[in-house]
Amino acid sequence: MIFAAACIAAVVLFLERVERGTPCGKVSPLSVTRQSARKEAPGKALTLKTPAREAAEPAAPTAGQQGQPIAVIIDDIGFDLRIVEELAGIPAPIAFAVLPHTPHAVEAARFLHAAGKEILLHLPMEPRSYPEESPGAGALMVDMDERQIRRQLRENLAAVPYVSGVNNHMGSRFMEDEARLTLVMEELKKRGLYFVDSRTTPDSRGSEAANRTGVRFAARSLFIDRVPGYAAAMENLTGPSRRGGENGKPVLMIGHPYPETVRALRDALPRWQAEGVRLVALKTFFRISAEENRNALAASDKASGRKERVR
Repeated sequence: MIFAAACIAAVVLFLERVERGTPCGKVSPLSVTRQSARKEAPGKALTLKTPAREAAEPAAPTAGQQGQPIAVIIDDIGFDLRIVEELAGIPAPIAFAVLPHTPHAVEAARFLHAAGKEILLHLPMEPRSYPEESPGAGALMVDMDERQIRRQLRENLAAVPYVSGVNNHMGSRFMEDEARLTLVMEELKKRGLYFVDSRTTPDSRGSEAANRTGVRFAARSLFIDRVPGYAAAMENLTGPSRRGGENGKPVLMIGHPYPETVRALRDALPRWQAEGVRLVALKTFFRISAEENRNALAASDKASGRKERVR
């Protein structure tokens, strides 16, 4: 009986050592399973799930390579966190423009930054329809003086973390005022930020103000959802309007966090892939556009040289 008791004790000791781990520090599968179960047990509810950080974008095609580059910005972020989470789950380098002083501006920006997304300040500006339509809190108005404009812009930039650039929210009146726009560009230049013109007016002076101050500049080519609904969004994403880019030139699209737009974006991705279209990050879009501009300038200079020799 003493021998039997000793054997039982030895077996129990062995099983305990297997479950706790081997002497060399390896953890048994049973122990791992129990630890995982504890980590995954329900705890404090989170507003947003922690996103998986987006993988680095493959090397971008340079100007002249086959395949049309497209960049996409989603505006008006800061109100609905559920749609932000859904958009962040699209496996593509979409950029997000966050409105300052909205209920979830900071939380959305932090979440998107953790997911590896590019973030812009969606800067409210006075529209021609004001006061019937309000651009919201933090808007730049044409009756502001220099001090007020600079102060309000700094407050807006401080309200949205992780921004790499700015685009205008509304602003059909403010964007026509080159002197005041130049003040905005000067502040962006100090911080190394770019500016994307949403083109809410055909008389925008954004390009001129950016050139004056040396700020990187791009302009919206197409609104995805100017007309609401899934069908209109899909037409803009995949139809003749998108293909209007001459010789596969880069196209910059802006959309909004509507469920129909999200669904259209998801459905457009495989069609773009089949057509050789590539959705690129904004930083890549700027690089491709700059290269195209250099190539166009070189071609123009070469043509001018030929004309001079003919004379």
